[in-house]
Amino acid sequence: MQLPENVKKFLEKPNFAALATVSPKGRPQVTPVWFMLDGDEILMDTSQGRVKLRNLEAKIRGKVRLDFEHGARDIDRLSMRYGGQPYKYPPTDSPQKRVSLRLRPTGFSGMGMK
Repeated sequence: MQLPENVKKFLEKPNFAALATVSPKGRPQVTPVWFMLDGDEILMDTSQGRVKLRNLEAKIRGKVRLDFEHGARDIDRLSMRYGGQPYKYPPTDSPQKRVSLRLRPTGFSGMGMK
């Protein structure tokens, strides 16, 4: 799906997104995440072992691609967008644990978007 220009402009702003996943038991889990528009995909990043990733691995609902190869590169891109510097890994994280989440929108809706 080709996103309209007004939607692209909105997604180009460094706001936070709310990523909602569902556990295998059907419980919702919502996490604020950094994101950026990368071509026709919305790029997010997480770390292995996180609840949102486990939920996505158990059952992907939607058009999400898990990229285990470029997570370290992509978290740096997101960190530069939101903080102006490369990502600083806490002791519990490492470049090898990063996973990129790529969402390809199939539709959109919004209030006040003209």
